[in-house]
Amino acid sequence: MTLPTPIRKPPFNLRMARAWGALTAALLGSIYTPHVRAQAHPTDADVKAAYLFNFGKFVRYPDTPATSFDICLVGHDPVAPMLQTGAAEESIENRPVHVKQYDKAADARECAIVFMGSSEASRIEKDLAALQGSNALTVSDLPQFIDRGGMIQFVLQDNRVRFAVNLSSAVKARLALSSELLKVALYVNSKPSQEAP
Repeated sequence: MTLPTPIRKPPFNLRMARAWGALTAALLGSIYTPHVRAQAHPTDADVKAAYLFNFGKFVRYPDTPATSFDICLVGHDPVAPMLQTGAAEESIENRPVHVKQYDKAADARECAIVFMGSSEASRIEKDLAALQGSNALTVSDLPQFIDRGGMIQFVLQDNRVRFAVNLSSAVKARLALSSELLKVALYVNSKPSQEAP
């Protein structure tokens, strides 16, 4: 009688890498908008815009925005045209997504998501201070953004756009980030003390 050959599990690191890849693919599959999916080679700005459109689906807000889900850009950044192009076909919780652009962060306090563009590098501390006490999810790709108190920072890893999370800042703003979102973050600065289901 021949015994069946035991199934050898891949090394732990390889299994973790595969699981990480599956989670990322699952999340990105829901994050990519039809506009981005249709492109053979989406740009970094396309991917960042897709993330911004869909972060709201992975965040629970303490207060429901009125009639629209507003994504606001403070300053100027290459992601702006992608946001404007994709907004027409997006909705979150049956609310249409509106994209707005402001010169001052203080004007974006009522927005659900605030992206701080590359032009805000010298004003980032003032911008974050102006948004303190609001429930806006703050996002940027500026260096050390989450170290300065921002909530989500885009980073490039192996020529792919990823993101890191400052969970402490999100919790202070009474935002609950989904465990799905936290699992695929490049890193999270603290344990998820508050998560959306």
